[in-house]
Amino acid sequence: MVDEKYTKANRTQRCIDLMSEEIKKLTELPLHKKIRKSQEIIRETIERYPTTGLGFSGGTDSVVLLHVALPIIPKDLPIIFVNTQHQFEETYKYIDEIIKGWGLTNFHEVKAPENRLESIKEKFGWKTPDFTEICCGYHKIAPLKKAIEDLKLSAFMAGIRGVEHEERAKETIVSPRDTHFRIHPLLFWTQEDVLNYVKEFDIKCNPLYAKGYTSLGCTHCTEINDDPNAHERAGRGIVREEIMQRLRDLGYT
Repeated sequence: MVDEKYTKANRTQRCIDLMSEEIKKLTELPLHKKIRKSQEIIRETIERYPTTGLGFSGGTDSVVLLHVALPIIPKDLPIIFVNTQHQFEETYKYIDEIIKGWGLTNFHEVKAPENRLESIKEKFGWKTPDFTEICCGYHKIAPLKKAIEDLKLSAFMAGIRGVEHEERAKETIVSPRDTHFRIHPLLFWTQEDVLNYVKEFDIKCNPLYAKGYTSLGCTHCTEINDDPNAHERAGRGIVREEIMQRLRDLGYT
């Protein structure tokens, strides 16, 4: 049985309570109005920041963001996938299929110079807070920041949602960083919105979801979530959830 603190209902409500009034009101919109609002955000981003990129991780949120954006963004808009070198094989195949199938011509797969998982594990212990921070910082956060810098992006769109995590719930749609702005067009969407969207538009999702995963990351920090009462991020590991602020301070989406 999942800890009461992490049930779907309790954690979702806790996230909603942490949102700004503006975002909280947007969560109450029906899906078709959320789609229009998200496309409005994307359109304004493209117009305001001519050097804009979009993140694509192979998860359902990111494929929905990409699909919502397709009618608006130029085909050569930079699409960035951070290959942590530890994702599932299904994720790599799925990303390749979407990029080729949707005709996206400016795809950037970026990764750290080395695979340091074992050395980080040896130094900091397996799945400890320090291990999680250092491993994510090196394999995921640093490559993304370098890609944003190398591509000289002034804005980067990410498919995070506020009901996913308490730290993400505190976000704003336009969020300033040191060198660019993070844009969150799906910040006010719920898990149900995402699932209804892929059903309505018949979007093929990563096959890992059919195997029982509800949130995807690296193989060593992602487990099947087979409890229907558990929050969608169950399976991502309690340590990651508890140090999310530290990770986001470093540049985690």
